[in-house]
Amino acid sequence: MSNHMISDEGENLVEETLEITQVFSGDLLELTVNTVRSASGSKAKREVVHHPGGVVILPVLSGDQGEEVLLVRQYREPAGKPLWELPAGTLEEGETEKECARRELIEETKYSPSNLEKKVELFTSPGYTDEILTLYLATGLEKLGPSEEVETPEDENLIVESFPTEELIEMARKGKITDGKTLAGLFFLTH
Repeated sequence: MSNHMISDEGENLVEETLEITQVFSGDLLELTVNTVRSASGSKAKREVVHHPGGVVILPVLSGDQGEEVLLVRQYREPAGKPLWELPAGTLEEGETEKECARRELIEETKYSPSNLEKKVELFTSPGYTDEILTLYLATGLEKLGPSEEVETPEDENLIVESFPTEELIEMARKGKITDGKTLAGLFFLTH
């Protein structure tokens, strides 16, 4: 058992931002180089990728066989291979996180949730980006009919499959699920 106290204190860890220089601005991301000063007075440079934020959805199907979770599999250029992931997406201008979660779930899986419950906000990789994903548990899922279906964006090429929780945990243990947001979602599914 650990004797470490978890504390929100950290004033001596806070860095003061002295200067922000924009290096790149694209359709989705912006890159800045920030000059910072630590509490001890030393200066350093921090490269920061700015992202508008997004959502990740943990869609749980309830059926005769028990609960299953919907995952999507899509090719990810930075990873260089297809990955199994929870549905997720980027916030659009003027959209709430909950609206984004509903839209992304429908676009990617063709399922509409009757309930979306916010679980946690996740920093995806705080060493270099300010991106925050809000994790939602989606339940009461109903498959959209052909007349209700929403068009999937052109740049999304994915497959959707449902898995029993036990199988997902085994996939994660065997390294078949390597996406961080999906692993975080599995934590909330099992705890």
